[in-house]
Amino acid sequence: MDRLKERAQLDGWIPVRLSWEGGRPIVEWCYLGSRGFGNSLSDRTLEECLHRPFNLLFSHRTPIEVLGQWSETGPGLAPTGFIFHISPLGSSVVSRLLSAVPDSLVLSEVSPIDSTLRAHFHCPSVTDERRMVWLHWMVSALSQSPGGGLRCFFIKFHPWNFLELPLIRRAFPHVPWIFIYSDPVEALLSQLDHRGAHMIPGVIDPKLFGMDDHGIYGMEPEEYGARVLASICRAALLNHTEGGMLVNYADLPDAIWSSISEFLGVGQSQAESATLRRLAGLHAKTPALGFRNDFAANRTKIIDKVREAASRWLYPVYEELEKVRVESASSLASDLPRASTLS
Repeated sequence: MDRLKERAQLDGWIPVRLSWEGGRPIVEWCYLGSRGFGNSLSDRTLEECLHRPFNLLFSHRTPIEVLGQWSETGPGLAPTGFIFHISPLGSSVVSRLLSAVPDSLVLSEVSPIDSTLRAHFHCPSVTDERRMVWLHWMVSALSQSPGGGLRCFFIKFHPWNFLELPLIRRAFPHVPWIFIYSDPVEALLSQLDHRGAHMIPGVIDPKLFGMDDHGIYGMEPEEYGARVLASICRAALLNHTEGGMLVNYADLPDAIWSSISEFLGVGQSQAESATLRRLAGLHAKTPALGFRNDFAANRTKIIDKVREAASRWLYPVYEELEKVRVESASSLASDLPRASTLS
């Protein structure tokens, strides 16, 4: 299991999963080769890589410490910015456009990072300090660039990962982050239509959301989902001053090439700005339709239970987020990081 120990033996390989054996974290690898993965990497990309014939025949698994050895001898890119969100609405558009910035890399909700952040749920003896070290190692391994030349590196996290923001900030204290949220009914409907792991009771430990095992299985899906999203939004209220920027979905896509790019320190030439605006006209999931507000298209599907759950659990914290966002907009405008020049 320890065959891939030296730096030279890791060239072209990438971690795709973090599993556990006897309380010990094990990294599963696949061979990516010199082709790289372009400007974006998601779980879908990793799964496609894992199912290539070579990787099916020659899979490798190593202790997590091998990541540390690799990080010491060949560290990857330092993150440029982090993207957090409560639903796919907007966040997929932001990550897609950022991947269009020349010489950039976007990791989008990759499971090795999520598994590293939630390692203490698999093994309670894992400390925060150990998780931070492992997170550094994993991010370094995932940001290797076979062809080189990349300068911008963004990570889009799973929605529930935002509840680990204090630990992520301790690991990467100088990396700016944005939190994208939307109208409560809109966000809840989106999540119930396409349920992630956090929307299914018991898949992710409910303690992460401030709940316990008792009673969650008797909750209606609308209530459970609303309470989960509310816990994430409350975390945004508590941490928004810690290097972050609140973004309302209603301000997209225009905010991408103005306040968001400036906040993340990404400057564009006129040609690059024109490219981003053109791509913003393509809807993240249905390119032929152009960017649109999905809530209007789905309004007839909203049921009373969704409205009631959103009204009880989500709207109060949403209104607080909106108040904070508006109040902080002027101060953020006067204290933005200096944009870099990519031309």
